[in-house]
Amino acid sequence: MGMRFPDDLRASLLRHDGGGSWGFGPAPFYELMSAKYIHSDWKMLCGIVLDGASGELDTSWWDGHLIPFAAAHDGGNLFIDSRTGKTGDYFNETGLTYEGDVVWPSYLALLKATARSLETGKPIRGWRPAVDKGELNWDQAF
Repeated sequence: MGMRFPDDLRASLLRHDGGGSWGFGPAPFYELMSAKYIHSDWKMLCGIVLDGASGELDTSWWDGHLIPFAAAHDGGNLFIDSRTGKTGDYFNETGLTYEGDVVWPSYLALLKATARSLETGKPIRGWRPAVDKGELNWDQAF
């Protein structure tokens, strides 16, 4: 990929290397990706941009400086901007989002907020951890 991963993401990948197939991840419906999945998704997204480029790259749809780290199973993911460390999200229909509930100052900030929500049961940006039939999930907090 030719870029340095932020220290918090690198440490997390060394510890667990993703959440596994349909594992629990950041609210509301994301699954943490393995290093292999991160690389293949990044390569595919960069390839789509390069294949469609006619002179100028469309960096509003995807940017090679971004590192996907959590998949949504609907064509989207959460990413970290390798230049700033901030998170955002990507969906194939709309491209990149750098504002709103998906933006965190860092991957570590997202993990800390998730852990705090799991420990206390308090919502994280409108989503509360819940166990249904032995499975940990996120429910909308009303």
